[in-house]
Amino acid sequence: MKRSTLAIILTLCSSGVFVQSAFALTTPAEQDKLRIHTSMPRRTSDSLFSYTAEWRIDDGELYRSTGLSFLNAHKFDDATQPYAVTKKLLTSMKDGMIQLDPNWRGITITQPPEQAELIIANKNGYSLTTVTVRDYSNQGLRFDLADKNFNADGVQVALDLVFSADVEYLDGFSSKKALTASQGEIEIKIDDQKPIHIKTDGKTTRELEQEIAKQLSISQLAETPLYPGMVSNDTRNNKPFDGSEVQFLNLAAKSIAIDITDPALGVLAKFKFKDENHSVKVVEPRFMLGALALTVLLAIVYFRRKNQQKSI
Repeated sequence: MKRSTLAIILTLCSSGVFVQSAFALTTPAEQDKLRIHTSMPRRTSDSLFSYTAEWRIDDGELYRSTGLSFLNAHKFDDATQPYAVTKKLLTSMKDGMIQLDPNWRGITITQPPEQAELIIANKNGYSLTTVTVRDYSNQGLRFDLADKNFNADGVQVALDLVFSADVEYLDGFSSKKALTASQGEIEIKIDDQKPIHIKTDGKTTRELEQEIAKQLSISQLAETPLYPGMVSNDTRNNKPFDGSEVQFLNLAAKSIAIDITDPALGVLAKFKFKDENHSVKVVEPRFMLGALALTVLLAIVYFRRKNQQKSI
């Protein structure tokens, strides 16, 4: 085989393998979004409200930030508007993000003017993965994806009822920790449907979750969490999973609201985003060209030796 023939083969093969080696699907800004509609706290003691957002750089590292506040109904007068409380919650998350390098801050948290609403959204090139909202202040909360359906956007939801004592009890300084609810009601509303109401009196969190799952056929009682909780020694904020939660894995609705009036109870609202935008991997052209070059080189050596043997 002549060298010119080999050169032609090499050129043709090379043109066939010059394809994009790998490409990343960049997540557009605000593709992942959660709106949290807040209200006034009812509890008359300092009660925890915190929320943690987790995100990642596309095909990269995970990051998270937590905003933590303590709300007390007695510290707000009758003239206080709900959006003033929301502003406090907004500031807490911004304070929590200060410790992160600016290049790692992959989300935005905003509040429309004079609205009791927090909007968490991803920045371009970042994906929102989870959001956990922890409320022990007995305020009504409503969540939506800005007019998208949860199931259509691939967002899974869970509600985990917890005892307020789990974050307030201090050994040696507080009375015995309560193991049941006290007295009150839980209201859950899906879109504009008729809400369900459950009396909390003297029940455990698992019993209450069982009642919710029974009344809402779109939910299920699960014994494993929607996603692993944060590992932290600060159990006053990040408490271990208590063994059950109500999950909505295919919620064909635009909003879900929960309102708890029992001061012995809090709620963890969890949102898991689909997080699909990983890089698409294909064979590297450099590897393919290297393999082709090696093949051609071996062919040249083979035919050269063969020609040398013929000439002898």
